[in-house]
Amino acid sequence: MRAVEGMLRGSAADSARSSSSDPRFGKVDVWRARLALPPDELSRISSCLGDEERQRAARFHFERDRDRFLASRGLLRHLLASYLDTPPEAVHFGYAPQGKPFLLEHPDLCFNLSHTADVMVVAVAAGRELGVDVEQVFSEAVMNQVSGTVLSHPERVVFEGLDLGERRDWFVRLWTRKEAYIKADGRGMSLPLDRIDVSTRPGRVRLHGDSPDDWRLSHRWALRELMVAPGYAAALASEGLDSQVAYFDWPSDA
Repeated sequence: MRAVEGMLRGSAADSARSSSSDPRFGKVDVWRARLALPPDELSRISSCLGDEERQRAARFHFERDRDRFLASRGLLRHLLASYLDTPPEAVHFGYAPQGKPFLLEHPDLCFNLSHTADVMVVAVAAGRELGVDVEQVFSEAVMNQVSGTVLSHPERVVFEGLDLGERRDWFVRLWTRKEAYIKADGRGMSLPLDRIDVSTRPGRVRLHGDSPDDWRLSHRWALRELMVAPGYAAALASEGLDSQVAYFDWPSDA
């Protein structure tokens, strides 16, 4: 664990601390982690959690889901504490009206988290809102069930021209872009997904206006596909068009 903490106090954290007061800061740190931790490591990393987090963990029916929740919250606290040079138990979260978390004492250090199965992704940046999503490829049944409410008209045209194998790969990549965008925006699922187009302009978001053909390019958000692990798709939405991504891995075998 000391090796992990030492790595977290390295150049990535130093960079964020030195730049956190500058809203033009252009780098986004993306952390990748595996959540299947050995019991002793899980105990150490989750020891900083508060009562509310432990109560949430206790509500999980399956031990595997509970342990992954404990690992994700513990890792998040350790990461953010390293950027802030504070103990992980001293990290205090607030929540926007739609549930997006933020740091109560340090709202200028933005972050977002996503995890599915054994993979977790955390994005951290100073002075710019973020959203991140990671998913495994959906089954054909799930894809067909949700595609009618998820796809914009331009996206549906593309979707219907693909064969099944292409559809599943394309759809999960599109889904992660949309999910990352609505998380970055902060309004979450209150935004109608079929009025958001993330496929026509690579790396950009288009929003539907008042008339059928009225699609407006957003100049606030940039999208980027992330490299995470085989069998997973992930995406980042970040405020501003000038961000650069630096990748870091959580060494779960440390």
